[in-house]
Amino acid sequence: MRPDVADFYNGISFDAYRLLGAQPAAHGWRFTVWAPHARRVQVLGDWNGWDLWNAAELSACEDGLWRGLVPDAREGQLYKYNIQGPDGSWQLKPDPFAFGYEALPGTAGRLLRPAYPFTDGHWMCRRHWLPQVPLNIYELHAASWRRHWDGRYYSGGELARVLVPYLQAHNFTCVELMPLAEYPFDGSWGYQGCGYFAPTARLGGFAGVAELIDRLHEAGIAVLADFVPVHFAPDPERLANWDGAPLFEAGPSDWGSLRFDLSSGPVRSFLLSAAAFWLYELHCDGLRVDAVGHALYRPQEAGEALAAAEFFKTLTGGLHARFGPVFLAAEDTAGALNAAVPTEEGGLGFDAVWDSAWARDALTFFAHPAERCRRFPTLLRDPGPGTAVNALSHDDNTWDTGSVWWQLPGSGQEKFRQMQVLYLLQFTRPGRPLTFMGGEFGQPLAFDPYKEMDWACLGHPLHQDLDRYTATLGSLYIAHPALHRGGFRPVLREEDRLALGYLRETEGERLLCLFNLGEYPLTTCLQLGTGKADLLFAAGPVTEDALHPAENRIALHLPPMSGAVFALS
Repeated sequence: MRPDVADFYNGISFDAYRLLGAQPAAHGWRFTVWAPHARRVQVLGDWNGWDLWNAAELSACEDGLWRGLVPDAREGQLYKYNIQGPDGSWQLKPDPFAFGYEALPGTAGRLLRPAYPFTDGHWMCRRHWLPQVPLNIYELHAASWRRHWDGRYYSGGELARVLVPYLQAHNFTCVELMPLAEYPFDGSWGYQGCGYFAPTARLGGFAGVAELIDRLHEAGIAVLADFVPVHFAPDPERLANWDGAPLFEAGPSDWGSLRFDLSSGPVRSFLLSAAAFWLYELHCDGLRVDAVGHALYRPQEAGEALAAAEFFKTLTGGLHARFGPVFLAAEDTAGALNAAVPTEEGGLGFDAVWDSAWARDALTFFAHPAERCRRFPTLLRDPGPGTAVNALSHDDNTWDTGSVWWQLPGSGQEKFRQMQVLYLLQFTRPGRPLTFMGGEFGQPLAFDPYKEMDWACLGHPLHQDLDRYTATLGSLYIAHPALHRGGFRPVLREEDRLALGYLRETEGERLLCLFNLGEYPLTTCLQLGTGKADLLFAAGPVTEDALHPAENRIALHLPPMSGAVFALS
């Protein structure tokens, strides 16, 4: 057996998309298929007028794959496989390894070469600096950030022309793109995929998404892709029962989708190769890996959690070995994973945890005043240096909960003040801040993938002020190394008055971050020993005289629901 085929079956292949699917040949296109349950496999498409009676027959090979050459096939044409399953019935199925699909609601694959004339060579050469770069992350649903007046999607190039200056004006240094692998149902937001090697046709397919990433890199903005290796779309005309029997799936998931069978070597290779595809062919700088905590904490069958853990270790180890310091973040809904611990120390090998637990605790603290004393201790939880993504994400802006702005109590002015303090906590806590689109100006409406953001609310002064505030906060985060790679030391914790403070320190810089989250003015003293304190940034009506250093002590006075960052010297 050829080494590349053996790697595919053993579940360690990171380039299976070069082995399987449709590949250009000297004469026509060669098709290679993994269909172990099939009796026969044929391929047909535009080249033969979709004539089932004249479909090209693929041959079952001794290595367990099906292969065949179609001399008349040409790039850009649509195609499907016609598969006779173990029960003798026939079904038309799209290619799981296709690099493109026809526009929805069609399901046919398209013959494409994954090639784009990237101009981001300078960025790619210096990408090894990514771990030291301050990542102020903007989470983006590309299909709904902007829409044309008639509801049409922006292509990748059209989106880049308006997105890049917007990101620069708001001091975002990184974009996390919600899943762009082809998906059939808009309501899934992309989290129920069907074409793991095919950037969605909504944005112009491979060329459109590649152009978007290229333009972002030219502007010095890093790109993370949302990768979904735990579950996929249940549509019967897609991956479900692909060769007439369960092949990719282990069973139904909690979301109405299908769980990937991570105990299957070929399925693991399919997913490992898809992850590598987005990093290599599309130049993404890292991945946000979806539902890692769910795969480990909520296994449906015995052994699934162990198989998932081994898969994630192979994923992180293999991607880091091939691509160096790309940024890999694991979504953790429970806050207890060893996801960011190296594999040799018993962890999963991710670079960071996409910390949903912190977001849930922080939002509960602000949204429910009666529970603030109970939730207060969680705000000081230290995730460790550089190992968290402090995400106020799409999960916190759903139809069920409403947007972050909507969840906070009180009048518009009260919501505005709480948003200021919440964001200051997020940006000064150890880790990388992540803002979901619309959060930067406090969009009142929940995220709706069927229409663009509520840009009209920027006509209101409060939302304009919050927009300016978050942009300035992003500038603060970028400019001060202590905030994005400094140590963390608590110096104030008064649960009865809901007061907290901590130092963020790195060589040559000490920043004191203080918060009064209560209903009354806060007056207290801190034993810090400093000669001077300059106010750098404030949430709420904090003035320069809020802090008075004197004889190894600092006298502090903060108004209710406020926060501030001071530079100590």
